[in-house]
Amino acid sequence: MRITEVADANTQKLVALTQFLLGRSEDTAAKKQISQDAFVDLANSMGININRGQLGDLIAREPLRNIMEPLEPNSGVIRFKGNLEKSNQMDTQQAEKIVDQNAKAAMRRGMAK
Repeated sequence: MRITEVADANTQKLVALTQFLLGRSEDTAAKKQISQDAFVDLANSMGININRGQLGDLIAREPLRNIMEPLEPNSGVIRFKGNLEKSNQMDTQQAEKIVDQNAKAAMRRGMAK
């Protein structure tokens, strides 16, 4: 196996990891970011030998730069694209509040008859 094949396999694994984390953040309505240490630990657990010093270079290259924001020095955090966008989705508490208000309004209308 050539070095480029190993590098391509590692890049594909990093992209898969990044897309998983991004999807997970969207599923849980969490911030679209992860600490650098946690990301390195996850990558290492997948057999990808990287360290914090390599993150800036990796994120600056294709295809990761399409998924991640440029690394901010001394931030300790990796941000995914779309991190600053505000979600249009309603959280659970807002939905429960609206349902509760509508139920109370319906009860009042039912009692008025």
